[in-house]
Amino acid sequence: MGKNLGKLFTLLLFIPIFLGIFGGCDKTPPKTGTLMDFVPQNATVVFKISNFEDLQADIEASSLLSKFGKTLPYSFFTEKKALLKNLHPSSQSLFCINKVNDSLSAYTFISRQTKNLFKPDSLKNRTIETLTLDGQSFQRITLDKEIAYSAIIDSVFVVSSSQQLLQDILKRKTERDETFKKVFNLPSSNGFTALVRGNKVALNDSTKIAFTSWSALDVTIAPESFKATGITLATDSIPQLLNVFKGQVPQQNEVSALVPTDALGVISFTFNDAENFQKNLRNFRGEKNTAQTTGIFGSVSEAGSIQFKTESAVFIKSIDASLTNDALARYVSEKSEFREIKISSFSEPQLFRKTFSPFIDSENANYVFQLDNFFVFTESEITAQQIISDFQINNTLKNTSYFENTATDLSTASSLLIFKMKGEFSEAISGFFNSKSKKEIKNISFEEFPLAALQFSYDRNFAHLTLSCKEAGAAVKSILGMVTEKFSLKLESAVLGDPQLIEGQNGNGNIVVQDMNNKLYFISESGKILWTKNLGSSILGKIEEVEILGSKHIAFATKDAFNILDRNGKDAKGFPIKFKDNVTQPLSVFDYDNNRNYRFVIVQGKEMLLYDKNGKIVKGFNFNKAKSNIAQSPVHIRMGNKDYIVVAEESGKLNILSRVGKSRVSVSKNFNFSEIPIAEEDNTFVVITKENTKERISQDGKISSQKLDVGSNYWFTILGNTKVTLDDNKLRINGKLAELPLGLYTKPQLFNINRNSYTTITETQEKKVYVFDKDGSLLNGFPVYGASAATIGEGNGKNVKTIVVKGDADAIILYSSN
Repeated sequence: MGKNLGKLFTLLLFIPIFLGIFGGCDKTPPKTGTLMDFVPQNATVVFKISNFEDLQADIEASSLLSKFGKTLPYSFFTEKKALLKNLHPSSQSLFCINKVNDSLSAYTFISRQTKNLFKPDSLKNRTIETLTLDGQSFQRITLDKEIAYSAIIDSVFVVSSSQQLLQDILKRKTERDETFKKVFNLPSSNGFTALVRGNKVALNDSTKIAFTSWSALDVTIAPESFKATGITLATDSIPQLLNVFKGQVPQQNEVSALVPTDALGVISFTFNDAENFQKNLRNFRGEKNTAQTTGIFGSVSEAGSIQFKTESAVFIKSIDASLTNDALARYVSEKSEFREIKISSFSEPQLFRKTFSPFIDSENANYVFQLDNFFVFTESEITAQQIISDFQINNTLKNTSYFENTATDLSTASSLLIFKMKGEFSEAISGFFNSKSKKEIKNISFEEFPLAALQFSYDRNFAHLTLSCKEAGAAVKSILGMVTEKFSLKLESAVLGDPQLIEGQNGNGNIVVQDMNNKLYFISESGKILWTKNLGSSILGKIEEVEILGSKHIAFATKDAFNILDRNGKDAKGFPIKFKDNVTQPLSVFDYDNNRNYRFVIVQGKEMLLYDKNGKIVKGFNFNKAKSNIAQSPVHIRMGNKDYIVVAEESGKLNILSRVGKSRVSVSKNFNFSEIPIAEEDNTFVVITKENTKERISQDGKISSQKLDVGSNYWFTILGNTKVTLDDNKLRINGKLAELPLGLYTKPQLFNINRNSYTTITETQEKKVYVFDKDGSLLNGFPVYGASAATIGEGNGKNVKTIVVKGDADAIILYSSN
């Protein structure tokens, strides 16, 4: 689609740039009628201008138009603008551009003759000569080496850079096209209107197509944007592409929800009668055979293509996905699956070119997959996977602030919609210039203009047209808040447990994850596997981060060992510690005074063993054995200046101990402990029982009970000043409700990053990962794709966060969010 409608888009896009040197704008309705009679034949663009000076100020303030001062044909005027600069019309004027040849354009200025319009006597370095040719008298004006030709005809002042054009006007060889007269006389409340001849436009690399006859556009120029709105007319006398939309009602354009943000361009066209639309296209192409229309498009309302750097993708949007699937069934065969999306081979790769040419010229639609109501056809599986990834993490055009900004100018439904992204309209623009200017255009950066949109909405025998291009300023970019996928990495076998982010030795993040073969992977933030280690059994619970002798280490327990590894995967001195009896709870790590004098807690049934960082049993700890099996990993809680070690037993007994293992708080009641860890809230110990009763135990052993009106999957967690609960799909963060879609969710997890707290939770059926801030607001760009609980950590750069999650069964994904 790279060249689709490129030249039409170029021409319209550059309406304001043509004016960059010449125009004006005020609120006065223009007088029309007589000036039109002097427009030269075959003018490419005719500008109706109410006020020169206002428009010149707008042009000078425009960040886009200022880029073109030294490119053709604009340099022709900027470098020789002395004459035009000294024109002072007091009423409406016309400015016309004619293309003389491939490398030269000529202008013609037309306005009513007034006293102050042009005062040559006040100018220096000027020469005025009267010439007579073929019985016609006119003046040749030389001003600062600039040459122009002028005449006053019936009280109308005409000046042109081309002697031939002026002589033709004197001979009344002027624009007589009836469609031009119609658009010229259309009412306008704008002080600046562009009348654009709809010449043939390039739809692909080798073909030029007639699209419309004339367009009348009211142009608005602002410092950071420009907008053009109006109508465009097609005639029946010659085939023009706009007419293929006859009888079609414009449908809603939804492609922005599909287009990845790194795409370069999009074309989307809509129809409500697929058979008639295909018939119109065949007639336009001059095909005499009455080919059968394919049933694939009977349930489709929108189609088009997406351009990337190396290839393009075709899409169709269905109003009934099941019907479209049935129609496609005979053309597809399942090939692979990516993140639970089936990617199939497509046996008719030339179908779209045959059906929708010249809108679509792709002949390589080799693969197909479905995303919601979109069916997407790509040349390669890699592109298919990238589109799926971006769609699942909402990294699409619709979710950008610059699209939201541009969408305010557009209708939600149209016949034809074209997007040019990442400033890629520079390539389309170059088609208007000669080869030298193409090179100049390529050297101009348009990165601050991430999106330009051109929209046509067919209405009887004409179409409404809107063109919008806006600069994405620093403020707009800063609120974008997009999530990007840094990498997706496949392991040797399926992922076991949840991948974790841990802090690296130099502040860089690392990922640790285990696979079903019990191999432990240590992965860099760039997706490189730094080392692996075969453990022999699975890790219980989470991996803990510790610092020993100034170096970062990881600590964890398996059913038969306690391990501490350095960041190179080497065992710390004294480790691993092997056990004959099974370890029955995940490792707990206590750091009483935050001085890295760790106590590592291993639970084996009823036994509780404390080790120091050298792998030695801690002496003097008196609670070695409970009366029944320990139900949870013991926790350390600090209240005021007191430390408590809390140990829950399967019998229901709650032990609240001192550092040395002596009973510190006597608890008279037994509890039916759930999986929710015992926590501290408002200087009390909180137990959530299997019966969903919230038990509070004070530091002197007093107990208060509260029956919770919650479902069976209730969860409670607290970290610092942030408390999170989950009841079915009702997530509350510090009491603020964030209602989630109905589904099955992982336990919410809390993380502190840069003095801010974040909550992660994953819906496991739809595989969507949500991240909320401490105020209960969903972060921009979420949810994203993920199949496990997600860990969030600090990324490289201010306010940058990284999120790691399981993707496909054997893959992990690392996201970055700002």
